[in-house]
Amino acid sequence: MKCVYLLGAGFTRAVYGKKALLTDEIMSKIDISQFPTLTPEEKQLSVEQFITLLDLKCLNENQSNEKLSTIREYTINKIIELFDVTNLSIDDLKNYPLLEQFIKHIKGKTTILTLNYDCILDQGLYLSGRWHPMTGYGFHAFPGNSEEIECKKNLNNIVLLKLHGSCNFHNTKGSNNYPIIEIDKQIFLNINSTLNTRNMPSVQGPHILVMSYIKKFSNGMFRLWRKGILVLTDAEKLVIIGCSLRDEDTFLRYALYHFGTNEDVEKFYIDIVDESQEKCEKIKNKILSLVGYPDKQSVRTFCGLEKYLNNNELLTSHYS
Repeated sequence: MKCVYLLGAGFTRAVYGKKALLTDEIMSKIDISQFPTLTPEEKQLSVEQFITLLDLKCLNENQSNEKLSTIREYTINKIIELFDVTNLSIDDLKNYPLLEQFIKHIKGKTTILTLNYDCILDQGLYLSGRWHPMTGYGFHAFPGNSEEIECKKNLNNIVLLKLHGSCNFHNTKGSNNYPIIEIDKQIFLNINSTLNTRNMPSVQGPHILVMSYIKKFSNGMFRLWRKGILVLTDAEKLVIIGCSLRDEDTFLRYALYHFGTNEDVEKFYIDIVDESQEKCEKIKNKILSLVGYPDKQSVRTFCGLEKYLNNNELLTSHYS
């Protein structure tokens, strides 16, 4: 059965512990009191609403507003700081048993769609020996020895598509169409590359798709989304872990429509994993309104990643 995973912020929280932030906690970590032009109401918005408001104000003025741009840039930089490897990082899978168990659970030739900026899963996959950043992101990270690249391709064929970008994806001066990927020993142990590091003079900062209703996709991100859509179209099973399917992520909602549209498949399966049954039911209602042919979808829900990993071999008769 062809399976694709969709991971959100709740996945990092589950495998990393309480230190990992969820999306709705970000605003409390950002000090925007230094911007007196913001109203009290604006300071109480969620991070998605707040960044969208800044985008809308800039669009409404039809010109670059230096003050708004400063606030927006500050907010994005703080988000990146919160999720960067300096704050969220692992160097031994044994210290993160749920992450280790999840990676063992993943079968070869699997694609994982993640909306997270952090590199927790990237690091875990690399430490497991089943994945390599040089070819595992869906496009080549940097030029290397052709024999080495070919060798890395033959690990487990696990592909990690970071659809919203990543803390180790970077913009460069002169071109923001295709991000460069930072691969060095700070992120991945024993990789001593000096290419594409954040200290290069050409690097301008992380390449991420920020939490706004107004999305600005680069060609590089579109390339990953196209791959994601193809995988969703071809898959028979979808596993959603810690992803609330937020309304502002309209492109994700469009992509999910493609799951279940393969007319050659008689039945499709969806596993939903979240921290409570209430959240699972909300996601279930959302996903059945998004995917193709909802009458052909069988759904299971799991309260907690540990429960899912320990019970995932249940027969398909347990689907509703």
